[in-house]
Amino acid sequence: MKKRLIIIGLLGSLLSCTGQPSSSDANSTPVPKHPYRFHSYTSHIYVDAFLNDSLPLRMVYDCAASFVWLDSTFVDNHYGYESKLTMAFEGIGTEGRQVVKAFQDWDVTIAGKREEFPIIPAPNLRSTFCDSVDGVIGLVFIKKYVWAFDFKTQSFDILPVVPDSVKRNWHALKLFYRDKMYYFEAPATLYLTDSVKVSGKLLFDSGMGTDVRLFSDVTRKVNLESLDIDRDTIVSKGASGNSTSESFIAKRIVIQNFTADSAAIRATTDASGHASKAPSKDVIGYFGFGLLQRMGEVVIDFPNQVLYFKPKGAE
Repeated sequence: MKKRLIIIGLLGSLLSCTGQPSSSDANSTPVPKHPYRFHSYTSHIYVDAFLNDSLPLRMVYDCAASFVWLDSTFVDNHYGYESKLTMAFEGIGTEGRQVVKAFQDWDVTIAGKREEFPIIPAPNLRSTFCDSVDGVIGLVFIKKYVWAFDFKTQSFDILPVVPDSVKRNWHALKLFYRDKMYYFEAPATLYLTDSVKVSGKLLFDSGMGTDVRLFSDVTRKVNLESLDIDRDTIVSKGASGNSTSESFIAKRIVIQNFTADSAAIRATTDASGHASKAPSKDVIGYFGFGLLQRMGEVVIDFPNQVLYFKPKGAE
């Protein structure tokens, strides 16, 4: 009996250790373990996942998407049953408000984190991204966790908490959750030239590979055509259709205590579409993973709405 009690005690200790981060883990810089890759066509990143514990998935990471989507062709190939749950949405590969069947008894696992929620089969999802993408992991999953991205090694991890060393030594940006937009925000000043600047909040769009994208009404306000800068006209394909923008390099961008010189800018010029008009007067555009990459290592604490990034030259 004594031996059995000892064994049970050891097992209990091991289980408690695996469930809680050690004090050294909690106070050290996180080491991301899971690889990700940038999507070559849309500038999204995609991560490996599993559906129902076993079926491998390649999921686009997109915190601008409210739900979890799976390509409808993928669903047809692997599952043949009808869902009794219907959901209304406006989103990927659709025009206007749609009512679709959703699957509620499925779960998705990413970096060891397993969640069950309604999953929507999305028509034309693969044509929006590429044939190797199976779905989109949206904010319903993303916002529950602390995500650590290492842009040098192109890897990530999902942490139980933000390490104390990150809270003490890294730069911090307070991000504000916007209910209807499903974005986060950060105050910024963008210097288009040495003498021309525009200030306001930037919405965080994880599907954008460039540094900053300006709304078209902001583009008109700064009178971009009158500025002495080299520009290229870009027509790009997205979830809501084609969009036209001007691509150029701005002098610098300042977000609180972070400054990035020679910022890559896309200034939308469309008269309609999701980027044609800012949702409020204090918002000027989006910032995406293109800008976060320049911060080196990034920890996004979605539950507490804080983004941390590593100062240059810091160990």
